[in-house]
Amino acid sequence: MATASNSRSSNSAPPGHTPARRTPTNSSYYDFNGVPYHEKNPNSATWMYARDARAQQAGLPPGRQPGRKYPSPFGNGEKLALTTPGSALSPDGPTQWLHHPLIPGTTTTCTGKGRKHLGGVRSVYTANDPNTFDVMYHNRNAGLSANGNGNFEMSKYHPAAEGQGRP
Repeated sequence: MATASNSRSSNSAPPGHTPARRTPTNSSYYDFNGVPYHEKNPNSATWMYARDARAQQAGLPPGRQPGRKYPSPFGNGEKLALTTPGSALSPDGPTQWLHHPLIPGTTTTCTGKGRKHLGGVRSVYTANDPNTFDVMYHNRNAGLSANGNGNFEMSKYHPAAEGQGRP
């Protein structure tokens, strides 16, 4: 089921690879538009269950954690249409948006310990409310950031098929 929106990012997968589509489904999920979660593994997940993202976010305390890389400030240089309230960093103001890795296929909050590569999926949320968040992912096909990562794109949220379970 190819559409104009997923044909653009299908170039991130090897030739002949077509990511599986998950609609309709009995569970809500976030779609990375065919972009593999782990850029070094083209067969890695291109979506994650919304319940897993919620469970991982529930394990985050509000605000930044001293001595840890994540959660870290998010400046929204890509000008994403975030639904979470907040604003980008300003030199003289408080950090309002934070971002944190999300790992498809688990409900455990990522601590970064013991992981060589965190993948490219992140939650973004207002510093004082990790339970209200958007999901985004790095996409090298959308350009590169100053530090060489793919620019962020928003994940598309797909609700559970009506009458098929909990969203």
